[in-house]
Amino acid sequence: MFSKILVPLDGSSLSEKALDPAVEMASKTDSEIILLEAVQDSLAAVPEARYHVPPKEIYRSAVMSMKYLQGIATRLRMKGNRVRCHVQEGDPCSSILAYAHHEDVDVIVMSTHGRSGISRMVMGSVASKVAITTHRPVVLVKAHHFAVKEHEHAA
Repeated sequence: MFSKILVPLDGSSLSEKALDPAVEMASKTDSEIILLEAVQDSLAAVPEARYHVPPKEIYRSAVMSMKYLQGIATRLRMKGNRVRCHVQEGDPCSSILAYAHHEDVDVIVMSTHGRSGISRMVMGSVASKVAITTHRPVVLVKAHHFAVKEHEHAA
């Protein structure tokens, strides 16, 4: 059914909540997991300022992202999963959509950050934008689900 599962990550433990469902899907379908992180310079929201960001800063971010993804990939491979990593420069939503198209992935599995209200309005939701823009199936792992689970285990 699936052969390629794309899991976008952003370096947060919250984004990594998408890994368990992706691993479960991969084990049932013998799929490859592709870990993706988009590297965006800190001034990307201000196009005029972008020219002042040294290319070495973006490169340094990309190297750190690749090390992060490779660390996760190593853990997943030790459990028998087929995994590869990719770092892409650009806006997270655009990067996820472009990579999903380029690789012709079968499904995108990603976590929501659980923002609401003004925070969501101002910052937007990469997960929502991806889900409504792509024609591919998207599995969204809700952030609040895990907060409840962690609280239940503590009791």
